[in-house]
Amino acid sequence: MKEADFDSEVAYQAATMTEEMQTHLAKEIRMFRQEQSTLDEQILELQTMLKDKQRTDLTEMEIQLDKLKQNYEQALDKWHASKEYFDKASELKMNIQTTAQKCVSYEKKLSVIADLHDVIRGQNSQKISFERFLQMEYLEQIIEAANHRLKNLSNGQFMLTRSSRQEARGKQSGLSIDVFDAYTGQTRDVKTLSGGEKFNASLCLALGMSDVIQSFQGSISIDTMFIDEGFGTLDEESLHKAIDTLVDLQKSGRLIGIISHVQELKDIFPAILEVSKNKEGSSHTKFVVK
Repeated sequence: MKEADFDSEVAYQAATMTEEMQTHLAKEIRMFRQEQSTLDEQILELQTMLKDKQRTDLTEMEIQLDKLKQNYEQALDKWHASKEYFDKASELKMNIQTTAQKCVSYEKKLSVIADLHDVIRGQNSQKISFERFLQMEYLEQIIEAANHRLKNLSNGQFMLTRSSRQEARGKQSGLSIDVFDAYTGQTRDVKTLSGGEKFNASLCLALGMSDVIQSFQGSISIDTMFIDEGFGTLDEESLHKAIDTLVDLQKSGRLIGIISHVQELKDIFPAILEVSKNKEGSSHTKFVVK
């Protein structure tokens, strides 16, 4: 006991082990020695590998590592910002595409409206507005009604037609009137008619307009018509025919009033309002009923 460094029997008894404990302890000792042997081999291997190697300065590596971390964080922030910009750009692109599609649709509608506007205001190859197109239709009917009387007044020489020529300097076309001369077989501008011929044509147009208006508007009745001058330009035959036309109108129930200096007209009408001027520059009126 003394050689084993036990102080007393009690200490010896306390240190004694059972067989099982001894077996377990022996196993741990073997495992320890095996692990120690393995570590020795690893140490020897590492020593061989690290031979002639210099110890790396960790401080410098830590500095580089910090810089790399900063670069990484900056790059990550840029990546997040880029992703956010990409999302916004994608949304903006979609909005632009949607707006572009709407623009195409609106441009098509605008094109239709612009074309319609040009048609209405006469910006076309014919230089005819929509309003004038309707007026042309009415004018055709007025001319047709006027020609029934003008044929008789002109002894079959003249017939009015609507001119198809285009006006110059951007003026609206479609309401000009030409006259067909049966004696020459040619069509010419009504401006080439003589004074008496123009009067007859104007009278027929006025009567034709009256007929057309009453045919379209049944509630409108044109019972009174006044004619100012123009009879003095007629020859004797044309004057008689014009008078016959007015008399026929009067017989149909219309009241016809004429302002004229032609004595023959004064003799025909049963009621006259005479206007005479005196030397003082004033005028006097009186009714003359035959």
